[in-house]
Amino acid sequence: MRCYFYAEKPGTPEETGDGVVSFCIPELNITFRARYRGSAATCEYASLLALLEFIEINPQLFKERTVQIFGDSFTVVNQVNDRLYCRKELEPFCNMARIFKNKIPYALDLVPKIENPAKHSAPAD
Repeated sequence: MRCYFYAEKPGTPEETGDGVVSFCIPELNITFRARYRGSAATCEYASLLALLEFIEINPQLFKERTVQIFGDSFTVVNQVNDRLYCRKELEPFCNMARIFKNKIPYALDLVPKIENPAKHSAPAD
């Protein structure tokens, strides 16, 4: 089952502020959106972690299905997949995403922002 995560980020990448985290699962017609205060990277991780938590607490929806997760965050996708160094302040987020991999086998890949349905469910820029 294809799932998508996305984050509307505050200002500059280093700036902390109000962002919006979102995920969607088109096959189930599920969309989630919530405010999150943090940096751009922590907002992106919060989106992925919200999706993973949703999958974990709703196993009946994903039973006997392969979970494929897509996001447009180069940083998050490559850090979780061990292809990019993870800065110390992001390690707790990255480690949580990896712990979920032990509970929920999932594949994590990049999708262009324009093709990310979770972006289209987020508020306009």
